[in-house]
This record gives sequence, structure tokens and C-alpha cells, in this order.
Amino acid sequence: MFGSKGEAANRFVEAVLCREPSRPIQFSLNVPVAVSLSQIRARLSSDIIGKNAGRIVMGLGLRDLNHGGADGASVASLYESLVNELVNKTQSRLFLLTIPPEMFPIAVNEVEYLNTMIREVCAANENRIVLLDFAQFAETFKEKQMARGKFGRSLFMEDGAPTSLCCMLLALYLQDDLVKDLKEM
Repeated sequence: MFGSKGEAANRFVEAVLCREPSRPIQFSLNVPVAVSLSQIRARLSSDIIGKNAGRIVMGLGLRDLNHGGADGASVASLYESLVNELVNKTQSRLFLLTIPPEMFPIAVNEVEYLNTMIREVCAANENRIVLLDFAQFAETFKEKQMARGKFGRSLFMEDGAPTSLCCMLLALYLQDDLVKDLKEM
């Protein structure tokens, strides 16, 4: 979701540092995550909980759907258990990203199932978990681009891979929402 080499995450970090150069922020970027949700859950204590992060941004699940052959319900269940463990074992503020369905064009319904669970978990835990509805944001962007006609640019390749424009859009989206959250705290 963040690009094959973590482009969106790297651009996000640079955007935050450019906008907030005096803010004392430390980043730990573990992208691209080349492991499944099960592997992340097994390493949760050492890789995430042990870091005592103030904020955790999660854009997970696409790899399990795309490469793991899992269905939306099983990925959603594992994702939800991962989130519940983070809520129970950390004081971190969690930010959960929805996935644009175009990122997995052969299983749009599975992505939608996962996104529905993400939205429901965020609504049920709104004091600790923030919804980053990138799927909706990307859809709005796409509609504006389509209004431009032949000059519009796509966020995704035919196979669902993000274009550089998608990585930049995600980075700016994250930067806007997370800097706003930092200022509100």
C-alpha cells in the first residue's frame, strides 16, 4: 500500500519534517512490510509494543489478500485481533488506513469487507483509534481527475499497483491528518 519500496511513507516523513522542522519527532518506518499479518502479530511485542510509540499508523491487509490467498473475512478477523492487542497492550494512538479497492482489482469485495471492519473498529474505539479513510479520499480524487477528462492521471496501474501519484497523494494525506492530530494533542 505504501509503494514497493515504501515511497509513500518516506514522502510522508519528508513532508512532516518540511512542515514541522522544529517539532521533536522520531520515526520508525517498517516498510514495506514483507510479512503477513500472522507474522506481524507473532512479532508484535518486540517490533511494535516494545517501541513505546506515541502513534502507530497501520496500512495492512493487502498483502494477505493479494499474495496470501486469504479472503476478506479471515484477513479482517486477524487484523481486528492485531488492533485489539495493540489497544490492550499499549497507550499508543492508532491510525488505521482503509485500502482503495482498485489496489486489488480482482477481489474488490474482499477489500471492501476489510475496509468495513476497519471503519467499524475505529467507530467502536474512537477515543484511541483514528480512521484514515484513504479509500474514500482516493475515490474523491479519482472523481475530480475524471472530470478533467483525458488529462486526468490514474492512481493505480491495471494490476492495482500504486503509481507515483498515489504514493504522493497518500503521503500528503497522512501528513495533513497526522500533523493535525499532533497539534490537537
